[in-house]
Amino acid sequence: MKSANILLAMVCVLLLACAFSGCLGSDDPANNTTNNTTNNTTYDPAATVIVTKEGTAIGANEIIQIILPENPTTGYTWTASPVSGLNINETYAAAPSNATVGAGGTKIFNITADKEGNYTFTAVYKRANDDNNTVTFTQNLRYAPPADTLRETPAFVLEFRDAAVPAVNDVVRIETRGNPTTGYVWSALMSENGMLKLLDSQYVEDPHEGDMVGVGGTYIWYVTSDVAGTYLFDAACTRSGEDEPVSYFYLNLTFV
Repeated sequence: MKSANILLAMVCVLLLACAFSGCLGSDDPANNTTNNTTNNTTYDPAATVIVTKEGTAIGANEIIQIILPENPTTGYTWTASPVSGLNINETYAAAPSNATVGAGGTKIFNITADKEGNYTFTAVYKRANDDNNTVTFTQNLRYAPPADTLRETPAFVLEFRDAAVPAVNDVVRIETRGNPTTGYVWSALMSENGMLKLLDSQYVEDPHEGDMVGVGGTYIWYVTSDVAGTYLFDAACTRSGEDEPVSYFYLNLTFV
């Protein structure tokens, strides 16, 4: 967890997520080379932002989980604003026992909805009895009709590590699950035409034994921007030989 001084530099991040599905990937590289612009930034594989997705839709009775870095030893904590129609449960998870003293931990928000629709989740990072917010985090949530069968784990997870907002030339790592045996391919669309720069992309196969087939893995994209602003990252999953995406997700990243 970074210090409060770093957190003072953080501003609002907005995640927009739609058409979440369990679409699986292929052995092809994780990126579409269109608008694949590189710069001189050197990236650290340690994640700043991780997006994990699975499932076909997020029913109103299913969980969207948001994980934000928090360090109560600094006096700062995340507080969610009440939203009509949203059920917000929050817990705090301390850093591992072998972590540095005062390392803090994470605040975990598990969110469901009373019914389908669009909602806005907002949380502020501040000291108790202090009206000056250091960070405001906002996420638009889209819920489908309630699911008939509930999955055991959250339907969508957004985890921020170290800071909720990167600085200019910081690198954001974005992940989604895939499977190289299905013929489905995830690619970064990079619709921002160079304002958001794709530095690298990888497909990492899950550990497995011997000649085991049907093993899935993770698509990873590393992106940055050298100009402060909010930019769209979008990715699509297509089946080999078809142009129409079978799944799509997007998020807005703010660089300060």
